[in-house]
Amino acid sequence: MDRRKKYFGSQWGILFLVVLGVLTAATAWADPTKIVAAVDEASSTCRDVSKKIWEFKELGQQEFKSSQLLMEELKRLGFTVKGDLKVPGDLVKGGVSKTAFRAELNGKGPGPTITIMLEYDALPNGHACGHNLIATSGLLAATGLAKVMAETPGRVLVIGTPDEERGSLGGGKIALLEGGHFEGSDIVLITHPGSNWNVDPRSLAMKRAMFNFKGLSTHAASAPEKGINALRAVLLTFNGVDNLREHLRQDVRIHGVIHKGGTAVNTVPDLAQAEFAVRALDTGTMEAAYKKVVNCAKAAELATGATLDFKEPRVALKAPVPVDGLIKLLLGYMKSLGVPEREIKEKTEFASNDGGNVGHAYPLMSLGFKIAPEGTAGHSDALREAAATEEGWKATVTAAKVVALSGYDLLTHPEKVKAIQETFKEMKAKEGK
Repeated sequence: MDRRKKYFGSQWGILFLVVLGVLTAATAWADPTKIVAAVDEASSTCRDVSKKIWEFKELGQQEFKSSQLLMEELKRLGFTVKGDLKVPGDLVKGGVSKTAFRAELNGKGPGPTITIMLEYDALPNGHACGHNLIATSGLLAATGLAKVMAETPGRVLVIGTPDEERGSLGGGKIALLEGGHFEGSDIVLITHPGSNWNVDPRSLAMKRAMFNFKGLSTHAASAPEKGINALRAVLLTFNGVDNLREHLRQDVRIHGVIHKGGTAVNTVPDLAQAEFAVRALDTGTMEAAYKKVVNCAKAAELATGATLDFKEPRVALKAPVPVDGLIKLLLGYMKSLGVPEREIKEKTEFASNDGGNVGHAYPLMSLGFKIAPEGTAGHSDALREAAATEEGWKATVTAAKVVALSGYDLLTHPEKVKAIQETFKEMKAKEGK
């Protein structure tokens, strides 16, 4: 009896909760247990794909074998797949993203469009960010949804997004956004492996500033009054920024370095260069802080007489706009699939990435899943090894089920999609206020 009770509690009990969640307040178009079964059935094949991508360890814009492998799998599932996507030529050389792709599968009649993003670029030390698992969790989720789309309204898009690790250069998701390849998306979903489970899509908006000051070089001992010290302009910029910090919101991060500051101690420096990065948890707050940092450099120009050369960068990383309804949806499926409550952690550390630009344009949910012991650093060799383990793969399969079931819920409940989009617009309008 105990064994039977345990079995029903861990297996059929989970499926019952999943089905109940999907069927509540609406008639199901298809049996959602088919999604779970399809993911389980494809697990072995997709793990082989994950292993190959892990072994390929291709850097950004060089993920030819990884992207080709993923496209072949999506074609096999019935998706219409297009590679060599056109993008702005100033972001990607030649105006074609050769390792990006867009796959589409239509359902039974009109409905929402759910987009799943895949990442597959590596770091110099291999897949130390687990992008092989991001790619294959998304592939598994697409597999689950493909099983029921003939009975389900709407459309599933799968977008292969290269070069995430160099996102601030604009060649990944930003180029694809500007190229129009996300158009039509209603909700965007992605996963990310790490050392805990979470349903927090937040990341920091970020923009860089390169300040070049030109002064006038003279001998620092015999005729300093004839010179204009460019290094002093850089130092005044730093002082101005430091004086700003007391009056900025606590999540604002400003960090800078000096690239050039002179070559000889007895010569007044005529050239100096400093670079800053400004970050915040929403794009409006980051932009407001950024303007203040630029004003610090302009004030230093005025105070020293040095000439400031500054041009705003072509690309900035934006912050996603969190939507509670979308967070709660995925959290519910995470719990129903047996993720222990103690392993679901609140996100306390934030970085910046080009996924934020997608999440600033469309409602986005990034699902964090645990593949390594708590505290394991991202981009570390330890996380790289965890991305190839059996335990890591088990978590990947669960994450795929969460994404697939959440996607199905949204496809069959357009009123939920509408509510999420309305909240998204409201939250976006409040940025920086």
